[in-house]
Formats: sequence, C-alpha cells, structure tokens
Amino acid sequence: MKAFHARISFVSMACALAVSAPAFAQAPAAAENVTGDIIVTAQKRSERLQSVPVSIQAVEAATLQKMAIQSPKEFGQISPTLNFQAADEARLFNFSIRGIGTETFSVGVEPSVSTIVDGVVYTRVGSVFDGLNDLERVEVLNGPQGTLQGKNASAGAVVIVTKGPDRKKLGGKVELVAAANNEYGVNAMLTGPLSDTTAFRVSGYYHTEDGLVINKATNSTVNNSQSYGVRGKFLYEPYDGLTFTLAGDWAYRKADCCGEPIRVAAASGNVTAAYTGTPVGPDNRYVNFDTQQVGWQKNRGVSLTAEAKLGEFTLTSITAYRQYRDFAIRDRDGTNAPFTGVTPQQLFSATNPGITADAALAKMQALLLNPLSFACRTVNGSLTCGESNSLEKSDTFSQELRLASPTGGFADYILGAFYYNSMTERDLTIGGVRSNIAGNVAFPTPTTVTVTNPNAYVFADMITKVQNINSAVFANLNLHPTSKLTLTGGVRFVHDELKWNHKKVTGPNGDHIGAATTGGANAGTPNWDFYRTFSDNALLGRITARYEFSRDFMTYASFAKGYKGQAVDADMFVTAAGMAALPAAPETSTSYEIGVKSQWFDRKLTINLTGYKTTFDGYQTSSSGTDGSGAPVLRSAGKLYTKGIEGDIVLRPVPALRLSGNFLFSKNEFGDLFLSATQNIKGGMPLNAPETKWGLTGSYDVPVGGWEANVSTNYTWTGKTLFTNLADATNPNSPWLRPSFGVANASITFTSPEGKYKLGLYVKNLFDQRYVAGMRRISGSVGGAGAVAQALPRDFYRYIGGTVSVSF
Repeated sequence: MKAFHARISFVSMACALAVSAPAFAQAPAAAENVTGDIIVTAQKRSERLQSVPVSIQAVEAATLQKMAIQSPKEFGQISPTLNFQAADEARLFNFSIRGIGTETFSVGVEPSVSTIVDGVVYTRVGSVFDGLNDLERVEVLNGPQGTLQGKNASAGAVVIVTKGPDRKKLGGKVELVAAANNEYGVNAMLTGPLSDTTAFRVSGYYHTEDGLVINKATNSTVNNSQSYGVRGKFLYEPYDGLTFTLAGDWAYRKADCCGEPIRVAAASGNVTAAYTGTPVGPDNRYVNFDTQQVGWQKNRGVSLTAEAKLGEFTLTSITAYRQYRDFAIRDRDGTNAPFTGVTPQQLFSATNPGITADAALAKMQALLLNPLSFACRTVNGSLTCGESNSLEKSDTFSQELRLASPTGGFADYILGAFYYNSMTERDLTIGGVRSNIAGNVAFPTPTTVTVTNPNAYVFADMITKVQNINSAVFANLNLHPTSKLTLTGGVRFVHDELKWNHKKVTGPNGDHIGAATTGGANAGTPNWDFYRTFSDNALLGRITARYEFSRDFMTYASFAKGYKGQAVDADMFVTAAGMAALPAAPETSTSYEIGVKSQWFDRKLTINLTGYKTTFDGYQTSSSGTDGSGAPVLRSAGKLYTKGIEGDIVLRPVPALRLSGNFLFSKNEFGDLFLSATQNIKGGMPLNAPETKWGLTGSYDVPVGGWEANVSTNYTWTGKTLFTNLADATNPNSPWLRPSFGVANASITFTSPEGKYKLGLYVKNLFDQRYVAGMRRISGSVGGAGAVAQALPRDFYRYIGGTVSVSF
C-alpha cells in the first residue's frame, strides 16, 4: 500500500474517476424523503445528497443507534476521513479531516475542523464531546468549507443537527443503558404541540462510568466520569411563512481525567517501571499517581433561529450565545514522584532560608496573579500550589443572516453576513520540582527519590485572554446554463481581529523551562504583562462545475480556497524567541476536487468517489525555540500537501439487507518545514493523519415472533498514525507511531410491532484488538525525557452493553 501511496497523482485520480461510472453515497442517510433520497444541508439548503457537489458523509439517528455510537469520539466509524484524538485534558480532544487537524492547543489558535451544532459554531472543539443527545443526523464535510460554513473550516466541518419539536402529536421516549465498567445511563425525551402555533421538545440525560486505567497508589480506577444535561427547543409559528425556534442546552461533566499509562519509559528516574511499579508498554493500563486528579466541564448555550418567507425568498437568522468552562488538576509527571505541586515554604526556602509558613504564604499571595483559592489546595494537611491547576473559560456570541433566493430558474443564490465574537481565557498555575538539572534530585534506590537542592522548586502563574472577532459577508451563486449543467461560484470576505492580554509571572527559582543558572536554579521563561492586537483580511471562495447526466448519475469538479486566521501562543512558557515570532501568519489552503455520484439498479447500488489534492501554505505548528530554552515556538512554518481518493459503496439487494463500505487512500506529506535551523521535516507525515482507512458495515432486518430484529456489524481499519512528536515525522521507527489496527463491533436490536419497545445488545471491539486514542509527551523537566504516555479508548478491551427503551 505504501508504494501505491507514493505514486498517487492528481492526474491518476482524475482518470480513475472518469472511468468509474458509479458514485459515492458516503455513509448512511441523514434524512430521507418519501422517495428514499438522502437530504442534507451542507450548502445551507435542503438538497439531495446525490446532487450536492461536495464530499460528504451523512448519518441519521437510526443508523447511529444500530451501530451503538453513543459519543462523538466514535464518529470516525462513519467516515473514513474523520479521526479523533484524545489528550491529557478533555478540553484538548479534537478532530482531524483528511489528515488535517490542530497540533497546537493554545487558546490563541483556531481549530482547523469546524464543529457546528444546530447552525452554531462551537469555539472550543473539546466542548462538543459531552452533552450531545437526541441527535437527528451528523454530516462530515470534507475539505475547505469556509465559503458557506465560515469559521474554523479550513480542513472541513463536522455538522451536528439535533431533533426538533413534533408539531403533530405528544410523544416521548425513555432509554436505559448499561455496559461493562459500571457504565449506566438514562436518556429521556418529551415532545409535542402546545397549540396550533407552538410546539416543544425537551431531552435530558444522565451517564456514569468507571475508567479503564487503574491507579496503583489507590488501587482504584481513574478517568471515571459522571455527566448529565438537558436540551430544549420551543417552536413558534405565528403565521405561515414565519417560524422562530428558541433552543437552549446545559451540560455538566465531572471526571478525574486523564490518567495515561506509560507506553515507553524514560532511560532512568521516575518515569520507569522500576520506580512506578507499573508495567510499561502498549498493553499497559496502570499508573501510579501521587496527585489527586480533578476535572469538570460546564457547557451551556442559547440560540434563536428565525426563518421568514419573503415572497419566494427565505430569510434566515441564527443568533447564539455559548459559554464553556473546563477545570483540571492533573499529575504533571504522571508518576508517584513528588514533582507536581509545591508548598509556599518549599518555593521560597532557597531565597529565604528558614522562612516561616506564614511568611512564605504572604510571599505566595504577593506573587500570584490568580486567586490563592484557585492556585492552591490543601493536600495531606499542607497547602500545595501549582498542581497544573487549569481553568479555561470561553464566552461566544455569534450572528448569522442569510437570504436564499428561489430555485428552479436560470440562477439562484445565497447572500449572507456573519459576526462572531469570542473571549477565551485560560488561568494556569504550574509548580513543582525541576528534576532534569544536575544536582536537583537524587535516586538513592530505583524506587526512591529525594530533592537535594532547594532551587529545584519552580513555579509559574498565568492569566491569558484572547478575544477573536470575525466579521464576514458571503455569497454563493448557482447558474444553470442547461438543465444538466450547474456552475457555482462562492466567495467570502473575512475581517479577523485578535486581541491578546497576557500576564505571566515566574517563581524565584525559575519555571520548568530554561537552562541552569547559579545553584541549580534557572532563569525560566520571561514574565509578561501586555496587551496586543492584530487584524487581517482574507478573501476565500469556491468554484464548482456540476453535470447531471441523469437523476442517478452526476459528476463534478471544484476549486476552493481555505483560510485559518492568525494565531498566538497564549500559553505558559512563551519565550523571547516565541514572542518575536508572533503572531503566526494565517494558514491558507488551495484545494482541487473531482467526483462522481451515482446510483444503479433502481437505486439498489450507490457508489460515490472523490479525488482531491490540497496544499496548505503557512501551516501553523510548534517548533523548537532559538534561545536555548527548549520551549516550543508557534510558527506559520511551511507547506503541507495532501492528496487522495475517498469513496463509499452501498448495496441494498433487498429492502431488509444493507451492505456498505467506505475507504480513504491518501498521501500526506510536508514540504519544506523547518522545526529548527537544522531540522527540515520535508517529506514527513503530519500528526493524526493515517494515510489508509477503510470500513465495512452490514445491517439485516429479520422478523422474530412479530417483532423486528436488526443485526448490524461494522469493521474499521486505520493505518499507522503519528502522534505528538512532529520531530519524528520522517522516522519510520518512531515510538510515536501507532501501528495499523482494525476494530469490529456488532449489535442486535429488537423492536416491537408498533415501535414502542426496543431492546438492544452490543459488543464493542469484538476481537479485543489493542489500540490507543492518542499519545502524549511527559515533560523532560519532570523526568519524562524520551517517555511516551498513551490515552486508552473506551473500547481498549472488548466490552458488552445493552439498551432498553420505551416510546409513547
């Protein structure tokens, strides 16, 4: 397969598509009308999937239920182009599409994949991974989507639509879920009309489960979670042609996230099997933490969608406000070494020998930017500060206005305006022991450590705020010279403003970054206190030609320009070199696509193919600093090339049987991209970008004693994937490479004659295949040089679950 990848060219893709009459149905349906056509809204209109000249996968709620997909983390099963990556904090969970995602998770860097729920852009991708229920469909839009989807869509978009109110009758549903690892949940929904002009829908959920990782220190699991939330919609139609939908949601999640076992140990010291007493390797599920991890997320929002018919025109307005909070305390060194957190007396003992507890506390309060109640907590009777205490706060207001012309004539169009104003703040306190300076710590035995130098205690405190204001106008025009040919031109003018207020202080012995100075202390990264503003204008767009030979056979070709705004490294350890490199210039993309979509044999067979070639310029990434600190520097550093063929085949030989397969064969590589003055990773692979991914799905309905049974299976194969360490992009033997793997799932669902009762059983990871959802670097400053930690997915081990639901 590798040799095949190396020979992929855009010309070969064009030839492959030209000779293939079939097209690309890309996954199960989003919504179906009475003729069986799949309806999507990828172009801001309700259109047949087979007529939309965009590479899309769309899945409806019924299919998600049959596949037992219960979280956005599992959306990769429905799309060969979509990948999920876990991290050591829930706020850092993210998507990539066609191998393109976000490598740097500062609050000053936009995601490359836009996440849109009910027409509202979510500022932080991590906020979407909990609190979603009562779904209607999911659409994965591949390639640059900025012309119509707007913010943060340079690589693509994940569009999620929740169900609306039922205006005809009162109804509801209660579902119970139970699975291995003490997983229990309940989902409930009630909907119906309130009058001739009003209707409502309200849904809620509660979910709890134990984590898979076991902390040897307490002999109990970590990554345990408990979550609950509610979502409501109120629809009002005062007269025909005018509707208002008021929606609101609130969700809370508590988890001692994220415990990540050691996959590759350091050469010596605390991040080793000898010191931690835990196994090391790809099968490891044990950690040994001496820090009690804490984590919670709060996610809430409100939106008002208005739609008015103005003659034959439709005016749509979406006004939204969202708020997201994420708090975490984590064991920074990931071991039982006392390297995470510091007491005030420890911190000031080197510069103030014999200092009392009260005097040290006063100095700590004078040093801190954040409140003492945030930065410190009492641990075993002592006030401990800087256990990687992190709070991210995001508040976003957005407004979109669209005018859609009638269709059916020579020309139709959409005109729109978009305004987006987000304020994201991160408060962070990090303290502890700097162990990688000679003389700071000693290991008398392989299982014990002592701090031998009071200068080893380091500290930093930060409050950073980034305001992102995006104003845009856009237009999309379709021309129909003939009944079969459609020419489309779309354009979007964007004005971006970035306002950055950054404050950071360093402790008396430095922080975790920097070379040693006198007595084993270090200078650390600089103190900062500034307010900076940046702005930029961009013009992006899309040109498409579509030719429909018949209702069941369509070809298209498109050209698109994508844009991701300027970025700043709004994080703790910003060096002088890093600051000089900011802002990182915008990341732009140029994409070409050709595709065919078709259905055969009375629509029993659907085959869709897309070939693409995309070049990213000014690819935003982190690379080594030039001032000797070793801290990463955010740069708009070079080019990234992606090209590939993706497709889907769906076969329905009889109404009860559905067989499908999807695939992605791609080549992703960097152009000239210098991580330092001497290291160019040209030809290397990007992160979280498997070049091969394919899946098979089968679904069969069979009557059983008056009930209907559905048996579903799916299998997803994912090629090797590089995580975290971009410096290994050209290293075929990198420890940061996740090997190729395949995961199978199976489920059976029984539905009563009138659909009132449903019983379901499912098995995840049927063949018990080990794989990881991500890998993380343990900082060398706390003993982790060369070490790799791994994030375990929910189905790291095979497990069984079941559901029972009652509808009324």
